[in-house]
Amino acid sequence: MELRGVYTQLGVLFLLIFFGYILGKIKVITSAGIEAFSKFIVKVALPALIISGMMIPLTSEKLYNTMYILMLSIPTYGLAYCIAIGFSKAFIKDLSQRGVYRFAIVFSNAGFMGYPVLGAMFGKEAIFYTAVYNIMFNVLLYTLGIKLLKIGNNEKNKFDFKLLINPGVVASIIGLILFISGLEFPDFLTQAIDYAGSTCTPLSMITIGAMLSALPIKSMFNNVKVYMAAAIRLIIFPVLILLLLRYVFGIQDTLLIAIPVIVAGMPVASNAAMMAKEYNNNAELASQIILISTLFSGITIPFLAYLL
Repeated sequence: MELRGVYTQLGVLFLLIFFGYILGKIKVITSAGIEAFSKFIVKVALPALIISGMMIPLTSEKLYNTMYILMLSIPTYGLAYCIAIGFSKAFIKDLSQRGVYRFAIVFSNAGFMGYPVLGAMFGKEAIFYTAVYNIMFNVLLYTLGIKLLKIGNNEKNKFDFKLLINPGVVASIIGLILFISGLEFPDFLTQAIDYAGSTCTPLSMITIGAMLSALPIKSMFNNVKVYMAAAIRLIIFPVLILLLLRYVFGIQDTLLIAIPVIVAGMPVASNAAMMAKEYNNNAELASQIILISTLFSGITIPFLAYLL
């Protein structure tokens, strides 16, 4: 995709974020509205987008790429975790803050921003492969992610494996079954799923903007370590992934490289603050990293697209 096209698509997405920010500031979208939009996106729009993107004809090449990109997610998340451990041990003394920084480096905004950005850049096929790649994200978020956010808060609750049965994982499994089996829904159902999925991008961007509007801006820009974590999240980690895939694994297919790299270069997962609050960790610190990384991603994502 031409870089001009990347700027155009990102311009649209960030304009929607700005709309959401203004609507949040003037209370057209309230905290209750943000919660309702988030639930709709996570439980309806995003699963519909995943299923819609995975309803494509089966070919031997696509089947091979599906297995390949699923396997690629293992070393990329392994590398992210190693980087997160190294950074937090070197620069973060507070144990609970270590958990937040590690979570921020490992988990990007793969859902709310990853699908829309990659879909805008590469089309429907990218949604399919991103859904496959993000299966590992959904599994790790509710296992490793919870464990990280419990660091330093004396929580000893047992992990609930029911958390793995979530809309993202279920939609990905349904999509894979449809893809591999070649089953097709009736036209009216396919169109309904397409329409529901098409709401994901604008609603996600507007909701992110509304979420950012609730953050205390004045106190959000005074932590140097947040900028360091954002730099790792947005530049260092995705560039390392790019070098790994292109020069170690020898991958030449631009799409197969782009998905891990762009997902790795997304800002911090938007649910980091909500999960930090739920597990009695530092939600304000998580909010800082979300805000800083989201703002700078408007510059870094085109840079990553240029490298591709």
